[in-house]
Amino acid sequence: MHPVSEAAPPLLLPPPYTLHRSDSPDVLARAVSLAPEHGAGTLVVYQGPGLLAFAVVLEPDQQLEVAQMAFALGMVALADALAAHCPPERSVRLIWPDELRYDKARLGGGLFAIPPDTEAQDVPDWMVFAAELVADRDTLTEPGQHPHSTSLKEEAFDPAEDIIATFASYMMLYFDRWAHDGLDAVTNRYLMRVDPPLLRGVRRIEVDRLVEVTPSGGGRRSGPMLSELNASGWRDHKGPRL
Repeated sequence: MHPVSEAAPPLLLPPPYTLHRSDSPDVLARAVSLAPEHGAGTLVVYQGPGLLAFAVVLEPDQQLEVAQMAFALGMVALADALAAHCPPERSVRLIWPDELRYDKARLGGGLFAIPPDTEAQDVPDWMVFAAELVADRDTLTEPGQHPHSTSLKEEAFDPAEDIIATFASYMMLYFDRWAHDGLDAVTNRYLMRVDPPLLRGVRRIEVDRLVEVTPSGGGRRSGPMLSELNASGWRDHKGPRL
C-alpha cells in the first residue's frame, strides 16, 4: 500500500461533492464503506504510483432495474473527461462493457457496486461508480513491454486533478440530461463510444436491452451489461493490467 502524498495539488469540485482522499487503492471498497453515513456526492480519490482511482457515491430515486444505468452514465462521464484532457488527434473508446482504451491501448476501466441484498424492484440505498486508470508505467524495465496498454503520463494527459474535476462535472450534466431528456440521452451516448459498434442502426436503446436484474437474494446482476463487468480482463486483483 502506498501512502497518498500530502503535497497533492488541490482538487476543485462542484458543490455537491465531498472529497475523501484515500491511502488505499481500493476506492470502490472505501466508497462503499462511506456510503451509508456520508451519502451522495462522496468522492473518494487515490493517487499513487502507477494508479489513479476515484469513486463516487450515488443515491438513486428509481428502482434498481433503471437506476443501475448510472453505470453507463459513469462510463460516458469518464470517457468524455479523458477526451477533454488529452491530445485531440487520438480517440477515447470503450470496450463493452467497462474497459477504457486510448488510441486502442488499454488505459483502465469502470467498476460498480450496490448494496448486496438489493433486488430489481428495490430502490437502492446507494450505488458506487468507480474508475481505475493507469497513471504511469514507470516500473517497466524494457522499451516495448506491454504494448497493449498505456498510461496518463506517457500520453501527456492533463493533470489528474483536472480529469477528476471534469468527470465530476460531466456526472452532474448527464444526470441532468437523464432527468430532462430521458435515459436515451445517456445510453445512446454510451453506445457511440463502444468498439466494436453495437446494435448498428438502432436509434433508441431500451433499458431492458442493456441491463436485466435477476432476484437472487444477493442482489447479483445478470444481463447483457453488468453481468459482464471485466469480461475483457482489463484488470486483475491489483488493478488495471499493463
